[in-house]
Amino acid sequence: MLMALASTLVICFLINVPIGFALGMAALASLLASGSMPIAMIPQRMVAGANSFPLLAIPFFMLAGAIMERGGVSRRIVSLASALVGHITGGLAAVSIVACTFFAAISGSTPATAAAVGGLTIPEMEKRGYARSYASAVVASASCLGVIIPPSITMVIFGIVANVSVGQLLIGGILPGLFLSFILLCVNYVRSRQLGYPTENRRTWRERWKTFADAVWGLMMPVIILGGIMTGVFTPTESAAIAVVYGLFVSFFIYRELGLRDLVPIFYKASLNSAMIMLLIAAASPFGWIMTIEQVPQIASTAILGLSSNMYVIYILMLVIYLILGTFMETGAIILLVVPIFAPIAEHLGIDMIQFGVVTVIALAIGMATPPVGIALFATCGIADITIGQLTRKIIPFLVALIVGLFILAFVPAISTFLPELLF
Repeated sequence: MLMALASTLVICFLINVPIGFALGMAALASLLASGSMPIAMIPQRMVAGANSFPLLAIPFFMLAGAIMERGGVSRRIVSLASALVGHITGGLAAVSIVACTFFAAISGSTPATAAAVGGLTIPEMEKRGYARSYASAVVASASCLGVIIPPSITMVIFGIVANVSVGQLLIGGILPGLFLSFILLCVNYVRSRQLGYPTENRRTWRERWKTFADAVWGLMMPVIILGGIMTGVFTPTESAAIAVVYGLFVSFFIYRELGLRDLVPIFYKASLNSAMIMLLIAAASPFGWIMTIEQVPQIASTAILGLSSNMYVIYILMLVIYLILGTFMETGAIILLVVPIFAPIAEHLGIDMIQFGVVTVIALAIGMATPPVGIALFATCGIADITIGQLTRKIIPFLVALIVGLFILAFVPAISTFLPELLF
């Protein structure tokens, strides 16, 4: 069974079969090879894997992000970021980073963050003398914050797979996300000074207050979501539904940039993206079940723990594996395939599971901006109309800085655990 499972999966990867179908085909091949298990186990396990109340947060967060993106929030967030940091060296690039940080707290998605912010700032940076490849590198690296700062769809998936509190994971991503945003700002400042990129005019405090007042309705959404979770008013799943209602209210009645005709493409986009993720989760359920009965997690754990008795060596090894897998696999697939193996190892080593979840999501987020298959790269290249090769040369300093930040967060747990411990 195990040989059929692994070989089918590898063959599907080699011929570029979509990951969700590859997992389902591997599970089917494994059951056929066993000769004793009914094929009906596959749909049963798929339904059981997708039949989870917390998973409702995924389509709701997708929908909320699409509504806020289309409803004028992204433009106001970019204006606010420009008023705050536009006057420093490399000001418009810094605006992109801060705007991605703000929009990450609304969308919960890396592609949505890249599209919403990059579509506005990349053309403007090019007009002001920035190389298009550099502008794209800034947006691609900063858009990774979309799955780190709550709400985060990736953290919801990790919490379900590893049986960890989704609420605590979401809260735990706040400080690490801000820390990585600060690192990116520092790298941009140094690179912009080296390349001679311009600054923007300093805004008056009156102008800053005006842009903040205009953007405050959009910025209130993460406050409502996190405040409700922390106070116990609603669960993370219920908060996603509230985010949709709030997004519709702001877009229709406050900003008035959304009409009834806009709802069809918004719902289509959100349902399409949600269906892709749900198919992946459903297909991973029979695959994971077969791995469990074949004792793959136990075998892999024993092998990894046998490499060294030093906790830090094993921790670094797991992070390196995440970074490597992130260069060619989709984030949700990595969580569904690897976390069931790594989570017991982390618990055995005494690593806090909230911190491990946050660090896992960060490592996978970096993979989104790493060639050759980073989804942030494809999203940004599509906006800027450049090649992956052009973008890769400019994004390397940002990736190095993010990886350094990852290891700092891995070995300074308090940054990730302080807020969850304080608030829960």
